[in-house]
Amino acid sequence: MIVCLLADIHANEQALRAVLADAQRRSCEAIWNLGDSLGYGPRPEEVVHWQRTNPDVVSILGNYDRKVLSFARKPSEWPKPKSPAKFFAFRWAYEQLSEIHRVYLERLPAQARLEAGGHKILLVHASPEDESEAITEHTPPERLEHLANIAGADLVLFGHSHQPFDRSVHGVRFINPGSVGRSDDGDPRAAYATLHIERDRVDVEFHRVPYDYQAVAADARRRGLPEAFAQMFLRGCSLEATIAEGFPVTETNPNSSARNELLERAGQLAEACHFEERHARQVTRLALRLFDELQTLHCLGAESRLLLETAGVLHDIGWIEGQKKHHKVSYELILTAGQLPLHRRERMIVAGVARYHRKALPQPDHESYASLQAGDRNTVDLLAGMLRVADGLDRSHTDAIRDVTCECTPREIIIHARADGGAEEELQAAAKKSDLMEQAFRRKVKIEILERP
Repeated sequence: MIVCLLADIHANEQALRAVLADAQRRSCEAIWNLGDSLGYGPRPEEVVHWQRTNPDVVSILGNYDRKVLSFARKPSEWPKPKSPAKFFAFRWAYEQLSEIHRVYLERLPAQARLEAGGHKILLVHASPEDESEAITEHTPPERLEHLANIAGADLVLFGHSHQPFDRSVHGVRFINPGSVGRSDDGDPRAAYATLHIERDRVDVEFHRVPYDYQAVAADARRRGLPEAFAQMFLRGCSLEATIAEGFPVTETNPNSSARNELLERAGQLAEACHFEERHARQVTRLALRLFDELQTLHCLGAESRLLLETAGVLHDIGWIEGQKKHHKVSYELILTAGQLPLHRRERMIVAGVARYHRKALPQPDHESYASLQAGDRNTVDLLAGMLRVADGLDRSHTDAIRDVTCECTPREIIIHARADGGAEEELQAAAKKSDLMEQAFRRKVKIEILERP
């Protein structure tokens, strides 16, 4: 059995994806995650979404995760000597998480016991006795002996110290894979380990995987995180080290400037393609209303909402080459538009949502769609499903629909579309285009036009 052993992802989705790809090449059969999925990195929601939607991944809760979850309960009691940067980090991570992911994390255990190849295995975040204890090469032998005696396991797998570690004491082997998302040794590459577990032995290999840490730093800045956080990923060092070097720890204006820049650039591209602004704005408005109304079902965060908004503005720019296959032209234009401040993954999602606003649904044999990670394919399905219906609700290009609200049951989504007058054309078009939404949400979609009195 080959196990991919992860620890301390710290909201670094880029590093996580690189590690998972490397582990797949090494034919790993299982993934064990030792906690601290949150903290300092720009993508807490995406990392936890990966955990929650991959039930075969064994995960436990880390001490940083626990601090983030408990932050909202007593923020006013934050100890005065504590670092303002850490205060901000806990608050920011908490605010980025959707409620479904907070609940998911709260239900994770602090430890897990497994058995493989006849070996008893204990998964902990830091040590068998203390979730905040850092076990390193400097840990006294007497302390390791004590932990070995209380572990009740042949293997103790742990993280927290961010340092690869492999030592046996009194027949108990302690292994730390290092940190996926935030190394502390000056090497910014992602760290993880593979365990080769057989009946009579366990072999461990430690790996370092390159990833685009420049992009992670840029993403951190774009999302309003302090420069000290961005420098951790660039330098492969701790927060204390970047603060000591004088990098700022104050938050920037989170999200608003980056959001405004993206939408401004998207609007400029749409204008250059001679888009029909009134229709694009109406479809975007209705798609965002559907997004907000269905939040408890799709559980997507603010980033996905912004990508939907961008796709709404750009969905019809392919008309610059005519009506035929304009959705595919829109896709290509978005992919090649250098002025859009999007990373490749975000660009692929926006382009995919724009493409699937009409005609064929996403298919496994669509090369560009198949190249996305499973979670991103799900995001495209959900966002394009909503955009598709919104586009139908402006079939006449007359802003006939003033607002939409949704009523959800375990089997149905009922969309109440309010109009000033008759909107039969919109009703028929939206119903016809609800196919992807039904597939993505796994519910029948019904649309009702409610005329204003």
